Amino acid sequence: MIKTKCFFCKKSYTIDYSDSQYQKIKANPKAYYVCKKCNESMQREAQSTTGLDMDVIDKYDKFLR
Repeated sequence: MIKTKCFFCKKSYTIDYSDSQYQKIKANPKAYYVCKKCNESMQREAQSTTGLDMDVIDKYDKFLR
């Protein structure tokens, strides 16, 4: 378990190995963490701004969500 803070919303989180960013934070504690809520919000904003669908860009990403 690692304690970290979201780069965008500044909320504190305790993440474990099941979090996709766990290895990144473990290897570099100063690396930026983005919580799932902020990450999804950024993806939606990027989709609406660009008009691109994530499934078209990365067809395997939908299996990771």
